[in-house]
Amino acid sequence: MNKLIVFAIAGVLLYSCSNSKPKTEAASGQSAQNRIEITNDMENASAVIPSWINEKTVVIMKEPAAHSGEYACATNDSVQYGYAYQELLKNINTGIPKKVVVEGWVYTTVEKPNLGIILNISEKSQNYDWKAFPLNESLTEKGKWVEFSSSFYFDKPLNPEQEIRIFAWNQSQKPIYFDDLKISFEY
Repeated sequence: MNKLIVFAIAGVLLYSCSNSKPKTEAASGQSAQNRIEITNDMENASAVIPSWINEKTVVIMKEPAAHSGEYACATNDSVQYGYAYQELLKNINTGIPKKVVVEGWVYTTVEKPNLGIILNISEKSQNYDWKAFPLNESLTEKGKWVEFSSSFYFDKPLNPEQEIRIFAWNQSQKPIYFDDLKISFEY
């Protein structure tokens, strides 16, 4: 019986000295409650995932191979706009984002392509705010997957009824592929 009591006390002491608090800090140091992440590896695009549009741009990749899995988003001279995230702000979170970060992988067949990540805010089908993050300066090598990150801040006040759309815009007229997207809404 004494051994059981000693063991129980040791367990309580060990538990109280350990860091048993759940992790709430994101990698950037922000509270996880203040950040919502949406990821898409393109593998299920044909299932028509809610909030994602333009599924026709997601194709099985043979040459080059996708960054991960079998599928990636393909843009070229006839398809300038990539697979897009589209949702009402109120359906993402109850708050209004202060910042949106779009990350992923891009494969370009041309150096410094005329390419960007677009963030569009609309209200009742009318354009309210439009922002572009150019990727051309960071894509100096063709023929390999390169990680990218783009950040957007809002100059105008937003409201929950507005719609956000995030997509790639390829104006280079050459094949460019995207894979493994992550969109982070920071509040």
